[in-house]
Amino acid sequence: MAITAIDYSIVRGLRAGGLLPLGGAVLELGEANWYGDVGLNDLRADIEAFASDAHRQPLLGALDRYGAERNLFGLAKLFWATFTQSDDMTAIDLHGGPAALKLNLNEPVDLGRQFEIVTNLGTIEHVFNVARALETIHDHAKPGGLMLHGMPLSGWVDHGFYSFNPTLYWDLAAANGYQVVGAFYTQLDPFLITPLPSRETVGEMAGRGEIGANSLIYVVFRQAAEPAPFRAPMQGYYADALSPEAAERWRTAR
Repeated sequence: MAITAIDYSIVRGLRAGGLLPLGGAVLELGEANWYGDVGLNDLRADIEAFASDAHRQPLLGALDRYGAERNLFGLAKLFWATFTQSDDMTAIDLHGGPAALKLNLNEPVDLGRQFEIVTNLGTIEHVFNVARALETIHDHAKPGGLMLHGMPLSGWVDHGFYSFNPTLYWDLAAANGYQVVGAFYTQLDPFLITPLPSRETVGEMAGRGEIGANSLIYVVFRQAAEPAPFRAPMQGYYADALSPEAAERWRTAR
């Protein structure tokens, strides 16, 4: 996974909106590196604006060092530290840096702790056992913690095993009592981030021919306040969870 301009914009917006828990533990499913479509001067400006007094100068010094070294994993860590104020980051990635936990997300994972933020930004489309990976995210998010997902919707041919329709996110939330904090239709080229006010919005966009060749959906969930085991969702159409208009689109788009 990589921190692209999409990831940067969405996480920055969450921080500016007061929606990110600060100073807590962060778990990355897939250790992020720095994609490079956000300028380092932009990151510098945000370190100045958002980093705590205790973090600001160390982060600015690390930015100069990592930028000169082209340390892409290091730059991504600076991004997370800037916006989350976290000194406690854990990554699971078979192909990550030396500190990443080399665990197979197809299999049960138990780190023995929970996290304020769990991220899946371009990771579990590469995991065959998606249900197991989603359960791992659920189990490791603290009550009230955030789960950040960003995965392919259309295109990205042979990028991973899967692309994911909007129904996955809203049905997952319904089954597990997650609050949908934010949802976005996104594209890297041309760059676009469009808020999704409801589960029906993407279907409406598709009907107008507005789905790009390579698009993604980003969704931010808040974990339920009361701990509960992970529940596999039933698709919204079959659970009678769609509006009549969305259900009609489902039937006619086949």
